[in-house]
Amino acid sequence: MNLPIVAGEPCTLTITAGTGPVEVRQFVALLGDRVVAFCEERGAVIKEVVTFGKEDEPSSIQIGLTAAPVGIGTICGTHALVARSSFRAKNARKRWYAAVALGEVQPDISNRNGGARMDVRRDEVIVTAMRAPGPGGQHVNKTSSAVRVEHPPSGIVVRISSERSQRENLRIALERIAEIAALRQAQKRRKAKAEHRLLHYRVERGNPAFVYELGRKGELCETTCSK
Repeated sequence: MNLPIVAGEPCTLTITAGTGPVEVRQFVALLGDRVVAFCEERGAVIKEVVTFGKEDEPSSIQIGLTAAPVGIGTICGTHALVARSSFRAKNARKRWYAAVALGEVQPDISNRNGGARMDVRRDEVIVTAMRAPGPGGQHVNKTSSAVRVEHPPSGIVVRISSERSQRENLRIALERIAEIAALRQAQKRRKAKAEHRLLHYRVERGNPAFVYELGRKGELCETTCSK
């Protein structure tokens, strides 16, 4: 999930071996250090680095950034390591693939009781007063107590006419908009969480954006660089 993250926004970078063998997991450990260095060189503030599995053989690493630096997307994509493996017969050279993917951080909308919450301010909505319909569609209410409330940030519009007081109908409308918006946010968070889980397993093999070999000290070295 390489998203159009705007520089300065919080984000995550996930480095994954997918379902690859131990050689790929070792590659992920080295790649994680490289990605951290890449972010720090560009002034990014790293909030956390979470390793899934052994530190020297992780299945994936997730790096949380408080603000994405300019050019963060250039590190994303498939990375390949061309190296020999001591775990393989004849110590043959092979290509080992890992992936770096960008993900957004969803805002926390949970309240102290663990439920969904979304604040909707009066100055965020457009209120139109309406007459409340009576039985049979007749406008028996001569005052404009019903309200149509539009919330442009979310695109939600509700009409409330259940109470005789316009103020009370407005209060109910704001609560209803907040409830719908919070549900949407919760759904978005669940979807993002599921996509984040997929990032830990998704690796596209072939046509890598970066290709490395191991240097004399076992460090990653792009093939265009001298060891």
